[in-house]
Amino acid sequence: MNRNLNPETFKLADKTIKVVEDHQYAFLIWADWYQKKQEASVLVSIDFHPDTNPPFWLTAYQKAMAKNPDQEESLTRKFQQQILTKMDVKNRQSLEAVMASMRNDEQINTAMKLGIVNDYHMINCMEAHQYPTGHHYLVSQEHFGSLDDTMFEAIDFKEEALAEIILDIDLDYFSKPFFCRPDEQKIFGQLLKKAKLITIARSSKYFEYLKKENFSIDECQQMILDLIEKCLMSKF
Repeated sequence: MNRNLNPETFKLADKTIKVVEDHQYAFLIWADWYQKKQEASVLVSIDFHPDTNPPFWLTAYQKAMAKNPDQEESLTRKFQQQILTKMDVKNRQSLEAVMASMRNDEQINTAMKLGIVNDYHMINCMEAHQYPTGHHYLVSQEHFGSLDDTMFEAIDFKEEALAEIILDIDLDYFSKPFFCRPDEQKIFGQLLKKAKLITIARSSKYFEYLKKENFSIDECQQMILDLIEKCLMSKF
């Protein structure tokens, strides 16, 4: 099954959840949502990795180094812009055509560059980047894989400051099985209720590499779907 161009779709309560394999393909779902609503969204992403590299950086960098290492910086910017100019948010085919050049940590700032997303909150376990745009939150090791209120409080995440959002979750964030505890996951529950769209990336390769206990990617996907449904139905 090609989940990237044909994502699995689930309806839980009044929420639409779309599941891709490789995280960069969530970008196409966000672009479709932008086309439908004709307005940019605020993105909240929960991931082991910080996925906020510049648009098409690796492809452009490799091309620049092959052409002239002494002009790497300027050529990288040039080649990035060449790809971006081929993209028309009103033309889905133009977006699909460049996806082979997008890596799985470049989708957020590509969406920012094209106006699909106008702000983002990146919750991750690796780095608290200091970028001129966006908000970055570093999860400490004791909270890895947690969606409990204590994790959100430890990173000083303020969900009450947000209105409507796209909620994005990468399954490689979860290194062990997790369970629904609505009374301890009120902040996550509020994010779900504010989400007008939910995207999930399976990221099977990274999930297998990072997991600490013996459970499968399919089990993890079902766990997050069960958690979403129970939190949405909870009164907390």
